[in-house]
Amino acid sequence: MDLTENKELFQTIFDSSSNDIAVLKSVNDQKGQVDDFLVLLLNARGIKRIKNTEYKGKLYSEIFSIPKGGEILQKLIEAFETGVSTKFESSYTVEGSKNWFNFTAVKHDKCLVVTTEDITEQKQAEIALSQTLDTAEKQRRLYDSITNNTPDLVYVFDLRYNFTYANKALLTMWGKSEEEAIGKGLRDNGYEEWHAQMHEREIDEIIVTKKTIRGTVSFPHAELGSRVYDYILVPVLNEKGEVEAIAGTTRDITDIKQAEGKLQQSEMRLKTMINQTSAPTLVLMGDDLRIEQINTAMLKMIGRGEEIIGIPLIEILPELEGQYIWEKVQKVYTEGINFDQSEVRVPHNRTGIIQDYYYNIAYRPLKENGKIIGMIQVAIDVTEQVTARKKLEESESRFRALVNASSDVIYSLNADWTIMNPLDGRGFLSDTSAPIKNWMEKNVHASEHDTVKKAIATAIAHKSVFELEHQVITADGSIGWTFSRAIPILDDEHNIVEWFGSASDITAQKTVTEKLESLVAERTKELKRSNEDLQQFAHVASHDLKEPIRKIKTFTSRLEEHLDGKLDETANQFMKRIHVATDRMFTMIDGVLAYSTINASMQQHQLVDLNDVIKNIETDLDVALQKKGGTIEAKGMPKLEGAPVLLYQLFYNLINNSIKFSKPDLKLTIFISSEPFVEFGKEFARITVKDNGIGFEPDYAGRIFETFTRLNPKDKYEGTGLGLSLCKKIAERHGGHITAIGSLDNGATFIITLPLKQHESGI
Repeated sequence: MDLTENKELFQTIFDSSSNDIAVLKSVNDQKGQVDDFLVLLLNARGIKRIKNTEYKGKLYSEIFSIPKGGEILQKLIEAFETGVSTKFESSYTVEGSKNWFNFTAVKHDKCLVVTTEDITEQKQAEIALSQTLDTAEKQRRLYDSITNNTPDLVYVFDLRYNFTYANKALLTMWGKSEEEAIGKGLRDNGYEEWHAQMHEREIDEIIVTKKTIRGTVSFPHAELGSRVYDYILVPVLNEKGEVEAIAGTTRDITDIKQAEGKLQQSEMRLKTMINQTSAPTLVLMGDDLRIEQINTAMLKMIGRGEEIIGIPLIEILPELEGQYIWEKVQKVYTEGINFDQSEVRVPHNRTGIIQDYYYNIAYRPLKENGKIIGMIQVAIDVTEQVTARKKLEESESRFRALVNASSDVIYSLNADWTIMNPLDGRGFLSDTSAPIKNWMEKNVHASEHDTVKKAIATAIAHKSVFELEHQVITADGSIGWTFSRAIPILDDEHNIVEWFGSASDITAQKTVTEKLESLVAERTKELKRSNEDLQQFAHVASHDLKEPIRKIKTFTSRLEEHLDGKLDETANQFMKRIHVATDRMFTMIDGVLAYSTINASMQQHQLVDLNDVIKNIETDLDVALQKKGGTIEAKGMPKLEGAPVLLYQLFYNLINNSIKFSKPDLKLTIFISSEPFVEFGKEFARITVKDNGIGFEPDYAGRIFETFTRLNPKDKYEGTGLGLSLCKKIAERHGGHITAIGSLDNGATFIITLPLKQHESGI
């Protein structure tokens, strides 16, 4: 089935568009100027929008309510008159409602095809969004006004513990401007380590539990000194119910606390400190180091409840017996020497089994009247950090082993390639033990500097892999070749941090390649000379071969004249066969010569109208067509760049082929059609030549273009078997190709693909 002939399929595709499509014909005013269009055809979407199936012959401005003289109609007229396709956005009011549309206008022959996309909902959404943003901005100003005029401290953390908002009262307390404080963490804004860790743990807990945390804490005010504050931290949830920020308010309760503290300051000081600190802390008393006080963080860390008060620590954690850490506990109690150590490994039971945990530990003795009566323990769990670091170290160790196992040069550079870090040259390039800035002058051959710099600029701009073959200066000072490949390392925000790369020594391969290229060039030169000799031979051979055939034909004719009337029917048949054989030999020699010389010289291309080519061929084959009662129906033939002589020969051979293999009992009809298409940004024409002749077996579709291939007996159908081979050569010389489709007794179809423009100077 020919898709271009299937109107039902065309209508289905036409109606399946989600946009309005209208085919228009121009309407001129009294001065001959285009001032409107008649609607020739509308797709289903367009009919639905105008709600009128009786649209044909009516004005475009009338059925679509387009104002005459307005922007829309003027742009459509301009596209029709100039033939330049246009795309624009416009709006107009329909039945009191403003509508927005995207218009695309393309002139086709004497018609204008207009595609209209309704973007009213999109525009209305944009307007609504703008209004919403304005409202949000007003709300933000109101919020700022409220929060900046309250004595309470108001602030917001992101999930990385950084402040994303701080009101005026908090900034005043810090003694900082907004620019100095926002985006910074707790420590950057003056919080002590314990205080920062406390809030960070609380933020982590809120993220997991999505519950509010309230507490009391003391920290210094920039102007008032040490103050006591009551604070509350609440989760801010997004539309998915996930915590996206933590908001907090803090109120100065110093005066209240001071009043309470005067009543029980001395006896509650230590207990208050222990309970308020976020660090896991406990107090041990007596020679047996029983638990006198323990905070929630420590209870959580060792996986116990508060009923352990008064019980010796070693009974709660018997697995500590004999460990290094228990020796330090006893030593602090007996000798009164402070103990501080980071990342101490302590195997103990938290979850039912003994596992390794790591802590930053601080032990302090408690003294009364110069005598040690107990000790305070503070242990911060750093297991996750230590485990992550060890995994990283293990990964780096494996990576280094992989690097050492590789034979390639390994290197790394900073983000903009200005500094090369220590380079392992593998004996091919010079090693570097310290970062260097002149790595290109040291390692890259001067002739390659511009090429390498351009490739680097491209890789940096696109954050893409750098790959390049180039010459280098080897460790011994000679010139070598390398294939370099570098990969960008990106951070969480997709910024380049550094480059890691490798370089392979391909000097030997390049040497072999250069030798092969030299051999290829030499062989190509020899083949060119051989082809020239063959061309000369073909011309000479064709002349020399034709001469004896001419003599055979001449003497045969004389013999017929000499024996005129004396030959019987059998002898006359023999004479006819001699003539047929000599004519076929002439044709064969001409065909071989044409096939061998088609690539002999470059043809200059020019713009060729294939309509004219087909008409000329129809004239030249008029006698043969009349003999077969045949007709040629050609439509939509394009103008394209090519060699006129070769294109004539291409279509002459195809049409002559259809005449030759027509059915004797059926009027011959040859259909020729063309359709444009674009492939890889290049415009092509797909030309179809179809007949109703004897056809061929589908299995022969590929073989018929081979040289001297014949699918039918030569005594029944004339030919050399070279015609379709010539067609294939001509199509390929033009940058196109040809294929065949057929079945026995059902005709043959040839599809020729040709570019509309040639990009070389000759064909």
